[in-house]
Amino acid sequence: MTIHPGLKWTADHIIAAMRHGTSSGMEYICRWKDRLADMLNDPDYASFWSDLRVYEQKANTENLPELSFSLYRQFRETGERQAYELAYFERRGRLAALGLLAAASPSAERLQLLEDLIWSVCNEQTWCLSAHVPEGKEAGARQHIDLFAAETAQTLSEMIVMLNDVLDPRVLRMMRAEIECRIFTPLYREQQTYGWENADHNWSAVCSGGCGIAALLLLEDEQLRAKAVQQTVHSMNAFLRGYGMDGGCAEGVGYWVYGFGFYTYFAEMLRIFSAGKLDMLSDPKTRAIAAFPENIHLSGGAFVNFSDSRERETIPPGLLSLLSERQQVQVNLEVRIPLLTEDPCRRWAHALRNILWSNPAVYKKESEAELPAAPVYLENLSWGIARGVLVTGEQKEMTAAFAVKGGHNAEPHNHNDLGHFILHGGGENILCDPGSGEYSQAYFEPGRESIFQIGSQGHSVPVIEGAGQQSGRQAEAKVLHIKRSSPQGIEAAFDLTSAYPEAPTLERFTRRLSWNCLPAASEAELFLEDYYQWQQPSDTCREEHLIEKPPVVEYFISRINPVIREALVQWEGNKAVVTMHYDADLWDAQVEELETVDHDHLSLKFYRAALSLRQTANKEGDSRNHSVKETWCRLKFFIHPK
Repeated sequence: MTIHPGLKWTADHIIAAMRHGTSSGMEYICRWKDRLADMLNDPDYASFWSDLRVYEQKANTENLPELSFSLYRQFRETGERQAYELAYFERRGRLAALGLLAAASPSAERLQLLEDLIWSVCNEQTWCLSAHVPEGKEAGARQHIDLFAAETAQTLSEMIVMLNDVLDPRVLRMMRAEIECRIFTPLYREQQTYGWENADHNWSAVCSGGCGIAALLLLEDEQLRAKAVQQTVHSMNAFLRGYGMDGGCAEGVGYWVYGFGFYTYFAEMLRIFSAGKLDMLSDPKTRAIAAFPENIHLSGGAFVNFSDSRERETIPPGLLSLLSERQQVQVNLEVRIPLLTEDPCRRWAHALRNILWSNPAVYKKESEAELPAAPVYLENLSWGIARGVLVTGEQKEMTAAFAVKGGHNAEPHNHNDLGHFILHGGGENILCDPGSGEYSQAYFEPGRESIFQIGSQGHSVPVIEGAGQQSGRQAEAKVLHIKRSSPQGIEAAFDLTSAYPEAPTLERFTRRLSWNCLPAASEAELFLEDYYQWQQPSDTCREEHLIEKPPVVEYFISRINPVIREALVQWEGNKAVVTMHYDADLWDAQVEELETVDHDHLSLKFYRAALSLRQTANKEGDSRNHSVKETWCRLKFFIHPK
């Protein structure tokens, strides 16, 4: 009988189930290399295999980058982590590429390259990233487990099973010994504790999932293996607690791929090794989680990307195919086989399962499926998403879409962006989210709000009396309502007052948004109303306000440089145009060009349109007339085909 993981399988139940399934499970993993060999000459995978052969050529001609102390020390001394990680992921890229090639088509030269590489990985001081080793704990870093230590253990354990008959026995013994020393002994035998074990975000799924798969494949003691499964399920339950019943991932679609991907990879391995008795995908919440990418896909491969997520993500087709089969979720996304080099972290787990699990039937669904007409409300996240279809002059169709978020400012990978919204047209987020910045020490430390991608200055929200939104759980978007207003329309209203505690005379701030896109219309419309209620300032506040600061500056973020005309701002995208109408008697418009760096350390340019509330000094020289108790900002946005 299938039991949901939340009910906590007993050790006896796990042992009994795995006695039925382990033998056939091992045979199933051994047959993976036959599947890889079958795909070697498939034209749909030609680019994938060519990409791997580039790594093989580098392994033949270029020395393997060293993970030197000079690279390791940079993070603690300067906060910089790029140099170490480039070397680390180059090593993992070669490992994954050579492992897949050797499984599909082993040769003496290829196996020798792989064995040398495995030997080098097994001799690394730590399998963790330098940024993930606690300060002062370098001596114990060999047994510290982070995301990438767990991924390395999973990679090597799957190679052991798949390549057991072709790898040198001494290399196999070395791999087993290192996984035992670095993973099994501290985590399962000594029961050392790790912060990720109870985390409600991607770390719990990735770390426990990678280690758990290694345990299923390599541990021979039934009792210890059952304990490992119980520990893994415990962490997976913690991961699921980070999701509400709406299935929404606060960290964004990129981290959905990472966290729920590894949840699924372990769940499927456990199901196979228990002869179907232990099925973690039978948990009812997992179907809603599986539908998340489809719920936030706008069009053309562009997603709602609140938090540290890219606007464009390639969802692993192997993962999509399995979830489509197991969870009966609709797939209306581009399904293609991505190159290993498209993944900055060169993940073996994704690459291998993209070959093993990708189902051509899902490719067909992509062209047959239609975007859902009804708006989506992810209640636990307080995200509202609506899509519609506009008719162009050539009788063609173009998708227009809108997304807005509530939530709070202590979410995983949080940005201070309550009330922030996206406007999308023709496959492009025109008013956009900046996504993730470059991960450095400062990116995760107090004061991170000064970073463009994190602070409210990098989002389409106001700065009030010189103050941006504050971090912390107390800064929360109180949902006044989010509701469907028409077949393709949605209305949302938030009280955002608690996000601006440093605005000295702000009494109340609410944001209301109303989106509508009528069937077969030529344009879609968004109406935005921001309402500010002010209190009488104290004498101290009055003195502070002698400094010239506009009471309100409304920001709007885009990668497109807008044009300002009389009472309107216009952003012209590749296929769609967004026009914002404002009251020029009350607001002054200007545009700033802002340069920053993205998650992959690449230069990025944004344009921030700003509407500043006009100020009129009173006879005391005060920068605002404090007899005014209320301020409104009412804006209309129109999206139409270019």
